[in-house]
Amino acid sequence: MLSKLSKNLGLRIQLTLTLLVLLTAVPIGLLWYHSSEQVRLQTVEKLYRHSSETIYNQLDSFFSEAKIVYQHQQRIEKDLPDIVQDRDRLIAHLANVLNHHFNIDYFYFANTEGGLVSLGHDWDRHFIRLESDDSSAGMLTSYEAQYDGKGGNITAQAENFDARNRQWYQSALKSEQPVWSDIYSGAIDHNLLGITLSKALRDEKNQVIGVWGLDITLTSVAKELIKAKPSENSTVALVNEKGQILASSNPQHSPKQGMLVTVNSSQAHALGKLWKLIKPHANQSRNEQAHDVTQTFQFQGQSWLSYHTQYPLSKSRQMRIVIYSPVSDLTQDFLQAKHYAIIITVLMIVLAAYYGAIGTQYTLTPIRQLTKIAEEISQGKWNKKITVERDDEVGQLAKSFNKMTTHLESTIHQLDQQQQETKRLNALLEEQNSRLEERVKARTEELSQLNKRLRQLADIDPLTGIANRRLFWEQFENTIGDTHGWLLILDIDNFKQLNDSYGHITGNLALQHFAKLCQNCLSDNDYIGRIGGEEFAIWSESSSVKHVQQLTEHIFDTLKKSPLNIQGKPIFITTSIGGTNCFPGKLSCYAIADRMLYKAKQTGKNKAVIDTSLTRLT
Repeated sequence: MLSKLSKNLGLRIQLTLTLLVLLTAVPIGLLWYHSSEQVRLQTVEKLYRHSSETIYNQLDSFFSEAKIVYQHQQRIEKDLPDIVQDRDRLIAHLANVLNHHFNIDYFYFANTEGGLVSLGHDWDRHFIRLESDDSSAGMLTSYEAQYDGKGGNITAQAENFDARNRQWYQSALKSEQPVWSDIYSGAIDHNLLGITLSKALRDEKNQVIGVWGLDITLTSVAKELIKAKPSENSTVALVNEKGQILASSNPQHSPKQGMLVTVNSSQAHALGKLWKLIKPHANQSRNEQAHDVTQTFQFQGQSWLSYHTQYPLSKSRQMRIVIYSPVSDLTQDFLQAKHYAIIITVLMIVLAAYYGAIGTQYTLTPIRQLTKIAEEISQGKWNKKITVERDDEVGQLAKSFNKMTTHLESTIHQLDQQQQETKRLNALLEEQNSRLEERVKARTEELSQLNKRLRQLADIDPLTGIANRRLFWEQFENTIGDTHGWLLILDIDNFKQLNDSYGHITGNLALQHFAKLCQNCLSDNDYIGRIGGEEFAIWSESSSVKHVQQLTEHIFDTLKKSPLNIQGKPIFITTSIGGTNCFPGKLSCYAIADRMLYKAKQTGKNKAVIDTSLTRLT
């Protein structure tokens, strides 16, 4: 049997092809079948995790944008008391904030007499203005408004409204910083729930002028949750520690008569069953708590997949992001594809074996004829010809074999000639390649120099020779990720007067002189960049406030001792400096340093104001 097999090429080819198909398809099919369940769960978990991260980032955007509004208002803090006294200016200010911060639903101001002026928009960007009729407690009227807050068509009214009785108003009076309120219903539409970030406005004598309020409605949050649904029948919900559904993509979870739905109510549907599984995780200590949990559960005879994670609202408050879907929503197509794949694998094995046998027989029949004729020709029978009447590759092989017996000698002679020609061409080609390599090397070096020059032009300020704005902030972002240090913003004092008095050429010399003196004051790990016309920035790895203050004093002293000499006339340059400490995770470093620079300018110039409110992460 083995001897017959070794002499039968066709049988060996057929068996080899069959075994190859079996050894390849069967293990892959079995491995795929057994691992498909794990792959299915991992795929669903990745899908849930992606949806959760989308929601997490959107919530971060909601809450951080509200705080940014109050940070920006600090720049015009001195003008705010005058703005709130002028109705038109106040409405223009509210409209300007809303048009630049789309995640904010309402922005308003309440005075000490209980009156309110509010501007907001719904999901379709239709603007709404709420305004107390007599600028004091009493009738509150809702108007249709344009994007600038103007408009006078009345849509609704509420009697006996007094902003001073609102929890957000009272909480703001107890703090110097913005304060988040609890969830409360709207003044006119009681089914509209939201939370407020409020902050008291005080005059120079620390007397309360009124309270600002920023609203984020739960309707806006619910709209974003709908976008994050992983499937049509999925539900995405935010649940607080009390089991109240703050927002959900499921309309059944919507607040009723201004009250939040709880997980224990009949409206909670499958979430009520799921919350019983989530609650043990919520009751764990924070150190033990699993942040991301995927679970399966049964509800009304149907299998469900769920995923939940926590989102911190503050140091003492948190809520849960919960996502759940019917298993059939996410895996029906997957399971169907798995069964189809098994059937197709079996059919492919059968078809491969069948057509392998036919193909082997079709291929080997003319090869056997060629073998017989070749043996006869090797015995000197040159008149033998192969008679294979086929137009495919085997037929072409037979015709070529017949030509070979006739033209063998002439072919060998031609091969000798071609060999000599090949040697000559190879020598010529080697010479050409050598020349080409030299030209490529020279061109590569030229391009390298040009790229180096282009990089320098892209990174270096051409006037001062130091890092430009792009390079400085790129270095800053790379440094602050794992390093503690200080960001200083420097602005040359009275630079416009210098330009007007001495001309722009002298102004350029002053910028060069200033950059050189500041650079000489820096340590090895410090660096400086020009980020504006006469504005510069310095990164310093000073270890303490004392060290960074010594650096600023060194800069002031150097500028004082080294005036710019123009035609023998000294020009003394001064600068104002604002700075803040920076560490991994700290946000708005530039905004804080810029605010410190503003204080230095406003308090006499030629000084440094350093923010020392936080020196490390807590």
